[in-house]
Amino acid sequence: MKITEVETYVLTKPLERPLLTSRSDGRQRTHFLVRVVTDAGVTGLGESLGAPGVLRAIVQEHLTPRVVGADPFDTAALYRRMVESDVLWDQKGALLCAASAIEIACWDVKSKALGVPVWQLLGGRLHDRLEAYASDLFWAAPEAMARDAARWAAQGFRIVKCHLGRLPPAEETARIRAMREAIGPDVGLMIDLNCAYDYAQALEAARRWAELDIFWLEEPLSPYLVDALARLGEKTDIPIAAGENEFTVHGFKQLLDRGAVDFAMPDIGRAGGLGETQRICALAAAYGVPVSPHNFASGVLLAATVHLMASTPGTKLLEYDVAGMSIGAELLVEPLRIQDGHVLVPDVAGLGVELRDEVLSRYA
Repeated sequence: MKITEVETYVLTKPLERPLLTSRSDGRQRTHFLVRVVTDAGVTGLGESLGAPGVLRAIVQEHLTPRVVGADPFDTAALYRRMVESDVLWDQKGALLCAASAIEIACWDVKSKALGVPVWQLLGGRLHDRLEAYASDLFWAAPEAMARDAARWAAQGFRIVKCHLGRLPPAEETARIRAMREAIGPDVGLMIDLNCAYDYAQALEAARRWAELDIFWLEEPLSPYLVDALARLGEKTDIPIAAGENEFTVHGFKQLLDRGAVDFAMPDIGRAGGLGETQRICALAAAYGVPVSPHNFASGVLLAATVHLMASTPGTKLLEYDVAGMSIGAELLVEPLRIQDGHVLVPDVAGLGVELRDEVLSRYA
């Protein structure tokens, strides 16, 4: 089997309401997908995060020539060819994102060719179901965020995640109190700051919010401030989660060596694909740090994350998009089933995703 082509797709979905975070007023969801085509007629889908035009250019001009004619079963060799051919600019950034999408698609190809789920090739099923948390409660008035938090807790999710950081810590506290009162003491509450604060603000936030039983504080600082993140963790009992902006096992080694995270959060579509994320999980396990992959994209990366977590030791807590504004279920061959806040691991061949003509006509 040989790769004959890598197709690129940009899917855009206008939103009924903006998704407000500390750094954005999102008016649409945009997903960058690739489809690896083979001479055997088997195709596979992958996804990444980033500027779609940049990713498309990298795939078309730089990565496709490196993989066409190669066997998709040689995933590790293909990945190395994509990310090590040009030492000047292949090591981090957008190229890693684009390469991640192709790497994921190759796993989809070879597992479909064998008629087995991706989790079986990644090591076999370790879990039949994955505990999920409801992601995300986007920034809004306190009463609106409290209402949404209570709704997802009532549907069986034992942990919910919210976005804060548009205002200084003291002015965000009312939102946290409202959500905590709405969900009660037995439901976990995560806070994602999307790198909103400097060190002094993040420390103030951790101290102000400690009494409100925060499950974790996610991305409180710029991803460049690894030492500051470690100092913050030393001064608070709130667990620190970070890593969605990091690349490869080498980037995560810096976070882990410095004791900067209590939860590591690689994004499969950015960190290097499925194989590299498994290496990150193995490294984190040696430090005693659980891995909860970042996952807020389309149904393709959701499926990839499910297969990774189903087969990889040291992973916990699936990020499950409940905002209802991504192109999610439309890309799944079979809908994911949720029971009591857990996602059941599917048995479908490949990733279990498909890019249908009606999806292209609607969103491309």
